[in-house]
Amino acid sequence: MIAPLSARGRRWALTAALAAASPACGEAAATRRSPAPPRSLAPAEQAAVEGHGGRGTPRGADPTGGADADDEGPSRAGPDATAAQGTAMQALPTACANDAGCGYDPASERCGGDPRLNRQPPVTDQGIVCYCDAGACAMLRVLPVPCEGDHDCAVAHEPRPHPVRATRERPHEKGRPCRDLTLSTTCERTNICTLRRHACPAR
Repeated sequence: MIAPLSARGRRWALTAALAAASPACGEAAATRRSPAPPRSLAPAEQAAVEGHGGRGTPRGADPTGGADADDEGPSRAGPDATAAQGTAMQALPTACANDAGCGYDPASERCGGDPRLNRQPPVTDQGIVCYCDAGACAMLRVLPVPCEGDHDCAVAHEPRPHPVRATRERPHEKGRPCRDLTLSTTCERTNICTLRRHACPAR
């Protein structure tokens, strides 16, 4: 029968057991922490990596989509489209007999004689005037004329009546409507010169 160990004997036995187990634990930890040597790539794998630039994209390729993505852009119209647009603008008929035969084409920003074009109303303060000049449609673009009073405004009759800023050579019109003048200008609350056409009885 084995006599029970004293407390001092038990501590000595535990210390000896831990000392014997420490080298084995250290070797196991060292074995787990040592990194594996790098694996050399096979020739086929190395060629695949070099062919893709090392980033997964073939050398010379466009990662954003290449030529197909550029073709979808609206700003890359070819010379054929530009030439077709120029031909369409040149093909716009301009022959006319009077102002009523001229209309405005928003696509080309020109006036033409095609009956399908937009007929513009008479200009009052700003806008576009399409008129017939020597058998061909022409365009006048009237810009707003700022003013502080009626004295700042005047009527220009050429090429077609429209409001302008009054000058010494072209002062603000004076007289009575229908007796002295049929066109006059006023400075409206918007501080823009406005042309007025007076409905006068036929003489």
